[in-house]
Amino acid sequence: METKSPMTARAVVELSDVSTTVESVVRVFAGASEPAILESSRHIDTYGRFSIFASDPVETISLGVGASPDPLSALFEHLNRYPALVGPAGEIPFVGGWIGFLSYEAGLKAQRVEPHPQKGIGPPLARFALYDAAAVFDHRDEQWYLTAVDWPAASAVRRPSVAERLAVLRKRLQAASRVDTDQPPQPFTTRPIPNMSLHSYTAKVLRAKRYIEAGDVYQVNLTQRFTARTDASPLELYRRLREASPSSHAALLVWDDAAIVSSSPELFLDLRQGHVVTRPIKGTRPRTGDPRIDAIARWDLAASGKDRAELTMIVDLLRNDLGRVCSFGTVRVTEPGEIEEHPTVFHRVATIEGDLKPGMGWVDLLRAAFPGGSVTGAPKIRAMQIIRELEPTARGVYCGSIGWIGLDGAMSLNLAIRTMVQRGDQVHLYAGGGIVAESTPDGEYEEVLAKLQGMRRALNCEVPWETTRPIREAVPTA
Repeated sequence: METKSPMTARAVVELSDVSTTVESVVRVFAGASEPAILESSRHIDTYGRFSIFASDPVETISLGVGASPDPLSALFEHLNRYPALVGPAGEIPFVGGWIGFLSYEAGLKAQRVEPHPQKGIGPPLARFALYDAAAVFDHRDEQWYLTAVDWPAASAVRRPSVAERLAVLRKRLQAASRVDTDQPPQPFTTRPIPNMSLHSYTAKVLRAKRYIEAGDVYQVNLTQRFTARTDASPLELYRRLREASPSSHAALLVWDDAAIVSSSPELFLDLRQGHVVTRPIKGTRPRTGDPRIDAIARWDLAASGKDRAELTMIVDLLRNDLGRVCSFGTVRVTEPGEIEEHPTVFHRVATIEGDLKPGMGWVDLLRAAFPGGSVTGAPKIRAMQIIRELEPTARGVYCGSIGWIGLDGAMSLNLAIRTMVQRGDQVHLYAGGGIVAESTPDGEYEEVLAKLQGMRRALNCEVPWETTRPIREAVPTA
């Protein structure tokens, strides 16, 4: 059960009269210290209404692989040392709090599944930075807000005054209004190298199907990592990605020589005043830009019994996850599977909602639901064990979550798909999909390619050479 710090801080929200574009603000904040950008570059109804820009954190928490057998509890202990936030913030979701990520492997530890022996590419199990000032853009009303935390005098937080922090934000918005909106340069990027051959991928799809046939699981998510070298900076890469694949839950986090660049379309968990929303995605069809071909692809996804069943399995899993921490009778499916248009793909998306039990908070919700069922499969624990067996490397940030945990107890996290991790000139991109009884290696690999489109365009690179060959040619005959 969650407990809060006895001290409270006051929320300060100021309406800004500066008129500037989100893209210009991205460029200004990306040059600040440890920038955190959570952007809704594609507004979908009430989901993804706000974009958040912050920098110059109060403190940074990084949990290494061996830090704790229970990383969620360790994270809560760190984050809960600060005063709780109170005061009228209105509809503004974020005034101050922690922005960062949880890796997929943090979820394995939380669910007591042995992490992958291959440690992956370096980022920690979890990394969050505390920001006590932010610029927030309301896409619906096209209005900028400046927010800040007024710390209590009794706290040990030593920061510039609220007036000083708000003044810095005003100057940044004013500077952004003078930034030229030029195009980001086209990078040079080497051809991505997959972490498994096409033959190996095919064998693993078939292995997953055998587990399904044996009754171990109904569905298991199988993903791949691709690695390339690029001369693009994190800012250039993010600007190109947001143009190629705008999304409702995009993110740019930069620290030291590392960056996370994400254009995730999937909301994992949104928690406001005890109300929880999750929106899993299952089912993908590529878009070509030709209205006739796209109409056929949309119809095909809407008519697909396989994709409908795949999403239904994950909806049931998430209903069970939420049912562990939500009041009886409040968990409900408000949308069983609408078709959403995205720049490079169509997706089938469901919406599940619930109300937390009294005394429950964000850490209880994460313990119940993390990692997201749409990137594991069902049943979750057995699917995670099979993923560990089949995938050759740890996932890291990919299939984890990126977002914010507010000092007021609110939380919003994406599911970290369509996500790249950059360290120096090396960039890693990922894609995968859910394997079910009806899956074929050809169909699954086509889905992988569709999900890579936006990231590949941002990197200005070709797909691996093996993807141009029919899969059946890569499978040896008996």
